[in-house]
Amino acid sequence: MLIRPDEIQKVANMFFNAVHEDEIELINQLYDALKANDIEKADKLMDELLVDVEDHFSTEEAMMKEADFFGYPMHKADHDKMRKEIKEVYNRWKENKDPKRVIDFLENKLVPWLKLHVAQWDSITAMHIGD
Repeated sequence: MLIRPDEIQKVANMFFNAVHEDEIELINQLYDALKANDIEKADKLMDELLVDVEDHFSTEEAMMKEADFFGYPMHKADHDKMRKEIKEVYNRWKENKDPKRVIDFLENKLVPWLKLHVAQWDSITAMHIGD
């Protein structure tokens, strides 16, 4: 396990919180598979992570547009930056299946980013959108 659900701030929107919990579970499954050097399972979970993150971000972005959220451009830019990083890690994974590179990304990029993003952007966005 890389991250406990209580390490991610709860926000004022139940949907956001549920999505974050699901994503934490997926990140932990991927991390555990990588640590166990279970390449086949990790490969499937990498595919799932790519789809999950895109669904997560695009759904939030649609909700922000619908609610006319003032911070949409900045929030989306933060999503876009992480989309790009995840895609790069995913592509490298597909080329060489190196668990260490993905573990490093999860530990040092994705999880710290997720904690900060939720505390900064999702908390403000959730207050604007409401429950």
